[in-house]
Amino acid sequence: MLLVNIDGYASSESKLPWMSWSDWGWKATVASMADIIASGGRPKAIACSIGVSRLEYAYEIASGIGEVSSWANIQVLKCDTNRSHGDNWIDVAVLGYTLKPIPRSGARPGDLLVQVGPIGYGFLSDLALKGLIDIRDYPRVLEYTRRPKIQLDIGPRLGECSIRASIDNSDGWIATLYQLSLSSRVKIVVEKTIIIEEALDVASRIGVSEYKVLESWEDYNLALAVPPQNTDCILEYCKRYDIRCDIIGRVELGSRVYYKDLELKPIGWTWVD
Repeated sequence: MLLVNIDGYASSESKLPWMSWSDWGWKATVASMADIIASGGRPKAIACSIGVSRLEYAYEIASGIGEVSSWANIQVLKCDTNRSHGDNWIDVAVLGYTLKPIPRSGARPGDLLVQVGPIGYGFLSDLALKGLIDIRDYPRVLEYTRRPKIQLDIGPRLGECSIRASIDNSDGWIATLYQLSLSSRVKIVVEKTIIIEEALDVASRIGVSEYKVLESWEDYNLALAVPPQNTDCILEYCKRYDIRCDIIGRVELGSRVYYKDLELKPIGWTWVD
């Protein structure tokens, strides 16, 4: 089955201050690829359209898209260029293929919630944007936020492991879990979360609650609803490829998202006020 995803961004809202234009092209492409992977697919090709106010931006953005295509070993089919008299913008479409598409709407009471990949990069980016930390003090975070590298081959494994529902985290971890809850019409109960050490250290040092870290965005990790008998399948895959992965909660009858006994508000990153 063919999968198609398209994401679009304005540079004023999505290009972080420490990103080059080629970094921005890379990130926008990876963001679109992440949706294909969460749907159980393997990205196969890229198409894009960009609008820029200066010609050199087009060359740099195209360079970033080309570099991510080389890294992922996928083809760039076409990239359309336009002159923009206002904000610079980018739309990236990624085509993929799957034998078994995974929806967001398949979670069922009794499933276990599995997190694939840590959160915390977006949390630290948010602190940097607010001037509370210097992102350069965290080289691993700086590099990941500039050029995120996601697990490209896990998508087909989701189908092989009979994952019921899957979604990637771009808008914020809490917001992502709420999308899973709303799409599947279930209650999500989170007991723990995999968080990068840098985020835990900073949160502790500046006195920020762990709940604030749960708002972390653009980590591109996955939330999976998995039948209990199938959890070993995905956990063993993660262990084989050294991916941080764990059972972090469960799916129940009901609605909304809870962290232990506390109901969480659906807070996350948004491009629209």
